[in-house]
Amino acid sequence: MAEFHEIGSSQFTEVTPAGTEQIQISATQKTTLQKIANLFKAMSAALTGFTPLGKGAPSISSSSTILQAFQALYQLVGSAKVKILGNNGSTPGFVSWSGTTCYGILFDTAGEQVYIRNSWTISKPSEQTDAQWIAAIKAGKAIKLGDHGSIADLKISGWSDITKYADVQDPYIINGDTMIDALRKLQWMTGNNTIKTFGNISGVGMMWWDGDTQYDSFTAFYFEIETRKLYIIFKDNFSELSAQATNDQIISYIKYNGPSIYIGDNYQDPMIYTNPSSGSLTLEGSSSVWYKGSTNPTVTVEGNSFDGKRPTACFICPYNITPNFKSSSNTNTVLHLQNSTASPTSGYRVYTLYCQIVSRTTQTRIVSGDTNHIFIKLDYYK
Repeated sequence: MAEFHEIGSSQFTEVTPAGTEQIQISATQKTTLQKIANLFKAMSAALTGFTPLGKGAPSISSSSTILQAFQALYQLVGSAKVKILGNNGSTPGFVSWSGTTCYGILFDTAGEQVYIRNSWTISKPSEQTDAQWIAAIKAGKAIKLGDHGSIADLKISGWSDITKYADVQDPYIINGDTMIDALRKLQWMTGNNTIKTFGNISGVGMMWWDGDTQYDSFTAFYFEIETRKLYIIFKDNFSELSAQATNDQIISYIKYNGPSIYIGDNYQDPMIYTNPSSGSLTLEGSSSVWYKGSTNPTVTVEGNSFDGKRPTACFICPYNITPNFKSSSNTNTVLHLQNSTASPTSGYRVYTLYCQIVSRTTQTRIVSGDTNHIFIKLDYYK
């Protein structure tokens, strides 16, 4: 048997064991260092003195003990409050639970979406496999991701315009519609992006344009409810309005550039003022002419243009001009001109036309249409 000495004596040299060194353990038995090391089984060894880390940024280095490494790993995975999930790398996620109430999130990297599920119940959470957790979370809400992290940057793919009613089940947005379904229906209902509504405190309106500046055309109306006045723009140049126009600017443009009519029985059409010089002209209802010519003009009265909205007209000329009034050949109009023997030497002649519609009937037959009796009154002004 080997001779024994003090461990601290200079006769010993420290070496790193290879495991094959033999050690006597009784008068007749021996063993090796490797067999002694095999007695330690890490999977069943108790972590005596293990204390969870409560704060800090844990890390593991080559100088860490096994106990320190377990402490760091334990905190990094949520101190038993969070479980990491995985399924072949395509749906990593996390799940946590308190009692039987569970919360989870999955990142579907292949489908570019996130699944979340909040506060659902599983009777035995500690017995669930990763596959069971993943299936349970997928039963929650799916949020589709775009190319960017911000919802404002999400892009729509697979879009197609609706061109007719049959392109959709019905034009109403219903339960089960996707966001794209709803947007397509809304676009179709608003004229496929070519119709815009607008308004202010006085009224409302609508405009149509060709969708870009290629054809440079738009048509619009604005109804001023306050005055019951309807302004109309028909096939105007869109570039005159400009694509940057605000609602108030659109309304102002229509009111300034478009003709208008009154809606309601208590309104008459506004007078239209002109100052022609031609020796031959036509006079219609609601027109006011200031004649600037130097010869006696022929004034054709368009009887059919006089009605309840346009019952009057006016013709003004210098004192030395004598107009020749005649009715239009294609209207059933009778003119009644006031006779005057006055011979002014200055000022103006003012002819005022009044229309009275008279139905003509007899006991033997009914004459089709009405006769427009227009009474022309002459006054002199200086």
